[in-house]
Amino acid sequence: MLFNSFAYLLFFLPVVATGYGIAIRFRGAYFAQAWLLAASLFFYAYGNPTDLLLLGASILFNWAIGRGLTDTAEPKRKLLLQVGLTANILFLCSFKYINFFLSSFGGLLDTQLPDWRMPLGLSFFTLTQIMYLVDTYQGLNQPNSLFDHATFVALFPYISSGPLVRARLLLPQYRKPNISGTRMELACRGLHLCSLGLAKKVILADSFARIADAGFGTQNKLSTLEAWTCTLAYAFQIYFDFSGYSDIAVGSAWLLGIDIPQNFSAPYRSKSISEFWQRWHISLSNFITNYLYTPILRSMGLGTLLTSAVATLLAMGIAGLWHGPAWTFLMWGLLHGVGLSVNQIWKKKKMKMPDWLGWLVTFIFVNIGLVLFRSPNMDSARNTLMAMLPHSPLTGLGTLRDFFPPLTATLVLRPVVIGVVAAFWFKSSGELSKSFRPTAVTAFVTAALLLLSFVFINSTPAKPFVYFAF
Repeated sequence: MLFNSFAYLLFFLPVVATGYGIAIRFRGAYFAQAWLLAASLFFYAYGNPTDLLLLGASILFNWAIGRGLTDTAEPKRKLLLQVGLTANILFLCSFKYINFFLSSFGGLLDTQLPDWRMPLGLSFFTLTQIMYLVDTYQGLNQPNSLFDHATFVALFPYISSGPLVRARLLLPQYRKPNISGTRMELACRGLHLCSLGLAKKVILADSFARIADAGFGTQNKLSTLEAWTCTLAYAFQIYFDFSGYSDIAVGSAWLLGIDIPQNFSAPYRSKSISEFWQRWHISLSNFITNYLYTPILRSMGLGTLLTSAVATLLAMGIAGLWHGPAWTFLMWGLLHGVGLSVNQIWKKKKMKMPDWLGWLVTFIFVNIGLVLFRSPNMDSARNTLMAMLPHSPLTGLGTLRDFFPPLTATLVLRPVVIGVVAAFWFKSSGELSKSFRPTAVTAFVTAALLLLSFVFINSTPAKPFVYFAF
């Protein structure tokens, strides 16, 4: 079920939030949690009910391993953790990379092999449970029931595409909400954040997507202006798409009285690549730091600039491959690994750069990386990057004009201009939600954003969120 669908916005979310509030008030926390688990399983099974079997197997296995980690003595605990982590990695890889291997063997055997579809949210709920096992091994989690673990893993606001949440931060909220103010105030703030996220997705991201798809999907040679236009369009598309999803996820949780982490904080205003990763997909950045980079660095013994750089390259390379079995994803991860390593050396030597230049270099670097991320293969990425260098034609727009008649171009460019201004100068949705107060003005803004978003949803087919593919 898509967040940007009428089924979710007008039926599922209102019914679940209302039912949860009534259950908390009249039947108690346990019954309310049962309602939430049932709703989350319905949400997950809405498109493909058979995926529930895989989700259930993953939940049951990791819960059993987690219980074993709390009941077993050393050194068997370490072995049990290794078994759990290995099983999760194999489970993830078997679906994420199986089509790549099947297609390779299919070519060798000259036969048509079946397409092995990846279940919804597999990458995210598997990483969530890897975090759970490691935290439990380190003594950061208390033993929990299968009921609690299932509700934690399957919670509908984040099971599809995050943010990644730690069990010890979420589970206590089923008993005692971690909120300031009343539930009604949090629900109003949540609805407002949902409206912001929905507008980001259907008005801004999908408008940028039309331009980006035109550029990356053409076989014609782009002018320099067209190449930069299309690559910048994708940079804004993926930001508004994924930050919009995260806003709806956080807002939906707030409607339930549950607080989950923000995932974005105006990343395109960053003045260094390390600052960028503190602002972009924050929960994944924390996972890379705590569960990849740190263990790799510790395994190397003495921490030096060299070992830190190697650990960074390995961690970011793994993060790149996590997105899929493609050279483009690996090179994107390694590129960011190199950038972060250079940034570490820069800081160590206490070198400085003017803020405006730091911002410009960081934004161009991120945009070049996103060309690799978006391109279907390395040849396409190389062609796009070469087209971004000054060449003839320099300012031609013939390719884009083939995709956008004048009237359509006008309709597309309006939200694009608004999106550029919003990404660089407006307050982030996190800042807006912190300063939110339920007033007539904020109610009007929320209603206007929802109505305008509904018009966009009704006029064009719903586009899946970008990170559904990962």
